[in-house]
Formats: sequence, C-alpha cells, structure tokens
Amino acid sequence: MNKLAAIVTLVVLSLRCADQGTTPPPTTPTTDAELFALVTAKQPYATYPLFPLVDSVTSGTLNGSTAHQPLVRVRMNRVALGALRNGRLPTGLAFPDSSIIFKEILSGGTTQLFAVLYKDSKNPLAGNGWLWAEYSPNGNVLFSIDRRGVGCIACHSREQGPQHDFIRTFERQR
Repeated sequence: MNKLAAIVTLVVLSLRCADQGTTPPPTTPTTDAELFALVTAKQPYATYPLFPLVDSVTSGTLNGSTAHQPLVRVRMNRVALGALRNGRLPTGLAFPDSSIIFKEILSGGTTQLFAVLYKDSKNPLAGNGWLWAEYSPNGNVLFSIDRRGVGCIACHSREQGPQHDFIRTFERQR
C-alpha cells in the first residue's frame, strides 16, 4: 500500500506541475562534451533568436579585442532573452542561470568556431558566473570550461563588459 500511495503522490505532483506550466530545472553541463551537446542537440543554437538590435552578421572588433574575427553572428537562448527589456540588460541586473550566449565566428561564409557562454553562477568551473567554451563545428574543444574563462575574461571585462554581465555584444547594438 505504501508503494501505491507513493505512486499516486508522484502522479498528482506531476499533474500539478503540468497545470502550472512548470518544468523541472535543466541539467547543468559539467563537461565540455555536455555543453556542446546542449547547444547543438538538446537546445540547438539554430533555434535561438539573434541578439537584439545587432546586425545578423557583424564584422570588426571591439575595443581591446582581437578575438573572434572576421565575422560574428550572436544568438541567445530564451532564458537570456527573457532578462532583457527593450533588447537591453537593465542596469544593475545579471543574466539568470541557464542563460546561453552563442557566437558563431565565420570566415568566407563558413562557420569556423563556436564561442559559448553558459550562465551557472554556482558552478565551480564558472569564471565571473559563466562557463566559457569554444568549439570547432565538429565538436573539438578549442577552449575548455575547465579554464574558467582565463584568457576570455580580460577582454570581456573591458569597456561596458562588467555592466552587461560580461557580454560585450551590447556594445554593438544600434
């Protein structure tokens, strides 16, 4: 009888969650392979909206940066997009955990590199609250989350980076 009561309780709780439109929290990636699978298969980056108020493909560099050239296309998942007001991050706010900023670096019309930021402020691998990674399109790790953003954070801390939760694409907005 205890097993039956437990099953009934689980069914009732599941129905309540469904009625309230809630979903269980997402599984946080803990490895480079898990993060790559997240952005290419589980929550494919191609379904993310483009970064608001920015050209779909942008050329040039930001002050103090020589990374991610010659062209970039930046997208964000719905969690990140939900933090914005009129396409901008409100002053003093940060992106919520599970936000993803996804940048494709293009050359000659072909994607050469994926740069991924995944917000996970409690993760010990996070640098400034983000998991930082870079991949080739086939999934080879070019910059591991194990590095905690070392080599990335210095540039992302320049100009308006800190006031925009280290996302410098805001500096490209119209």
